[in-house]
Amino acid sequence: MLPRLITALLATALLTGACGSDEDDPLTDAQARWVDAFCTGLLPGKKAGQELTAQDPADPAAVKTAYLALVTGNAKALAEAEKKLEELGPPSEELKDVHERLTKYVGESARSYAAAEAPVRALEPNDRFWDGAEKVLADTSQVSSPEDLRATFDALEKSPKYSAAMGRSGPCTELQAGSQNQ
Repeated sequence: MLPRLITALLATALLTGACGSDEDDPLTDAQARWVDAFCTGLLPGKKAGQELTAQDPADPAAVKTAYLALVTGNAKALAEAEKKLEELGPPSEELKDVHERLTKYVGESARSYAAAEAPVRALEPNDRFWDGAEKVLADTSQVSSPEDLRATFDALEKSPKYSAAMGRSGPCTELQAGSQNQ
C-alpha cells in the first residue's frame, strides 16, 4: 500500500494541461476548495512516507514510530478529505464520476489505515516489523479500486482549468514540492 501511495503522490508532479468542456468558465471558489481538499487528503501521507523512508532500518523502534505516524496521519487526513469532498460535491458535471471515484477511494483508504492502526501498534519493533506492518496494511485494505487515484489524476491532467488550479493550490503545490527530485 505504501509503494502505491508514494507512486500516486509522485504522479502529482506530472499534471499538465489538455482539454475539457467547462474550461471557458472561471474556476469557482467551490471548485478551488475541491482541489484543495483533494491534495490536503494526500499531503500527510507524502510527508509521513518521506519520514518513514528516512528511518534507519537498524532502529526498528524509530521505524515503528514513523510507520504508526503514517497510518494514523493517513487515516485522519483521508477521512477529513472524504468528508470535505462529500460536502463540496462534484466540482463540475464533467467531473462527477471523478468525484465519486475519488470520494470512494479516500473513504476506503481512510478506513483501511484506521483498521491497521491497532494491529500495527501491537507489532514488536524488531527486524520483522516492516514485513509485519506491510502484511497488516494488505490484510486491512478496504480499497476496492486503487486505480481510482490514478484515474483522478488522469482526468484532472486533461483539464487545463483543474491542472492550473492544482498549480495554484497551496496544498497541491506543497504535495508536488520535492516530487520532481525523487
